[in-house]
Amino acid sequence: MTVVPLSEIPVTDIVELWNKEIGERFPMNVALWNQNTTMEPNVLNEGSLAVVEEGSLRGFIVAKRYVETLDAQMPTTVGWIQCMLVETSTRNEGVGSELLGLAEQALFEAGVGEIRLGRDPWHYFPGVPLENEATISWFEKRGYVKGSIETDLIKDVSEGELYKLTNSSEHYRLLTKDDFPSLLQFLERVFPGRWHYEALHYQMIGGTGREFIGFFIDDDLQGFCRVNDPQSPVIAQNVYWSALRQGEMGGIGPLGIDRAIRRHHFGIDLVKAAANELISRGVSDIVIDWTQLIAFYEILGFAPWKQYQSMTKQSG
Repeated sequence: MTVVPLSEIPVTDIVELWNKEIGERFPMNVALWNQNTTMEPNVLNEGSLAVVEEGSLRGFIVAKRYVETLDAQMPTTVGWIQCMLVETSTRNEGVGSELLGLAEQALFEAGVGEIRLGRDPWHYFPGVPLENEATISWFEKRGYVKGSIETDLIKDVSEGELYKLTNSSEHYRLLTKDDFPSLLQFLERVFPGRWHYEALHYQMIGGTGREFIGFFIDDDLQGFCRVNDPQSPVIAQNVYWSALRQGEMGGIGPLGIDRAIRRHHFGIDLVKAAANELISRGVSDIVIDWTQLIAFYEILGFAPWKQYQSMTKQSG
């Protein structure tokens, strides 16, 4: 077997191996892979590798560290293993250990002090799928420590029934391009980091605002909620696995309200307003991804769909 840069492998071969191994749970396609990996500037090429045998792809790994210059307070000493996959027939031959070791070495040499499994910019997973117990144990033996369990929730909304809000619906509306300065200022002040980063990217690709519900008090933006559907300009994280369901899938999140005005049902109304917008667009399912607030969303009829074990490793 030979280790080569992942960039030398045709995307179609990567997608084929992915779907052969885990496509029944997490169906991959070329467009999603190109968006999140091929075209992603934070991919560390030195740590993104593939194993080839007799011209066939047997496994691969993708490493990342943040190198963009956007002023979004993203961590520069954190690295990520976006994904790692080894063909079932090739396992237990040391391929995974070699790939991981080389990726870790590249990340540490690039100045990374902590490696996270998933949770990267333009991620696929917020951790290791929880049902992969053997994989979680495998990473533990290599120095990775368990953290929180993250959950994706789902609800069938095909009947089209809308939620009733506790507060006036006048507090909630879709944003427009004219609202971007207020949105970015709000996120930088209240939710700096990843959510601000994602909103900056949305603006950069020419987003119109239809992917954001704003929460307003006296015309002042005090909260936001991202909404995604098949017409959105990017394949958003909460609709990655839409091929698993019939009809069109919508996604809710991230979302947040200024801490100073919580406890007035504004937050749950924001989720309801976002869901109503997606239901009005005709989606059949809504997914809320990467959260620990299971009980909060269960109030609205959402149920756990997929779960993930977050894991990290420190340098040294």
